[in-house]
Amino acid sequence: MTSDRDRKVDQLNLLINMSTLINSTLDINDIIKFAIEGSTKLLDAEAGSLLFLEKDAEELFFAEAVGEKGEKVKGIKLKKGQGIAGWVAERGEPLIVHDASADPRFFDGVDKMSDFVTRNIVCVPVQTKDKILGSIEVINKNSGSFNPDDMLILTALANQVAMAIENARLYEESIADGLTGLYHHKFFELRLEEELKRSKRYKYGLSLMMIDIDDFKKVNDEHGHLMGDKVLKEMASILKKATRLEDIVARYGGDEFAIIMPHTPKENLRAVGERIRGKTGEMDLSGIRVTISIGIGHYDGRDTEINHRELIRRADEALYLVKKGGRNRVEMIA
Repeated sequence: MTSDRDRKVDQLNLLINMSTLINSTLDINDIIKFAIEGSTKLLDAEAGSLLFLEKDAEELFFAEAVGEKGEKVKGIKLKKGQGIAGWVAERGEPLIVHDASADPRFFDGVDKMSDFVTRNIVCVPVQTKDKILGSIEVINKNSGSFNPDDMLILTALANQVAMAIENARLYEESIADGLTGLYHHKFFELRLEEELKRSKRYKYGLSLMMIDIDDFKKVNDEHGHLMGDKVLKEMASILKKATRLEDIVARYGGDEFAIIMPHTPKENLRAVGERIRGKTGEMDLSGIRVTISIGIGHYDGRDTEINHRELIRRADEALYLVKKGGRNRVEMIA
């Protein structure tokens, strides 16, 4: 019979192995996947999820979830402070809940949407020295409920996750376009290939959004290249704020941008595009009105023969339809 001491030794060895794995990659999506799979193994639990704060820090989204109903929570968002994960992300404090149904902080909406029953939870913040990135929650311990030792172990893992994400971000900054701060074209192509392989392997949806600034040459010709550069920088800022941590935003060409979007539900894509289009129309550029055309290519995760060029072709074709139809719209081809 395994003693409590032996279990703790096994748990610490697993923590060391998971920390090594998390810090062996500069791919944020891999870090997220390793973290949530590792946390449920570490604590011998039924399910778990990692939630990140949106860039405006007002909402959390499920970056990854494992468990029987894990896929159903993708796309769900929580307000900052809502639910256990929101409470932890807002305060930066870890929390154990022994009876979720009796805790007023628990939000049962996610259970209802995913047809899941949460009994108990341990949740800790994912944070750097000066910023809370989100929270990791592990749900329904297979034997009994969570204890303070579980919370310490999960906190140690969360600290490794935060450090790995910061290292990945520093790397990403080194391969960014000098003017906009977005990824350059070569890195975009490499990441699109990687994301498509991962999408095929795990059978989840992958989308590519191509964004073209309408009549950009006219801006340069009539207002000068300094104003043109300002438009590009403003556009990059809008795209950064409108996307999630796991999305990959790149400067595809002179006045064209691309966003690789894993796990975004197909039915949400047009809304994302319209939100970006709306924010672009609100740019304050000394009376210059800027509009954009958006084409979206979507892959459902099922066709194993597709390559990344096909996804680019779909997005390009959708963008062509927008331009042919008068520009300043959103079109999608799946």
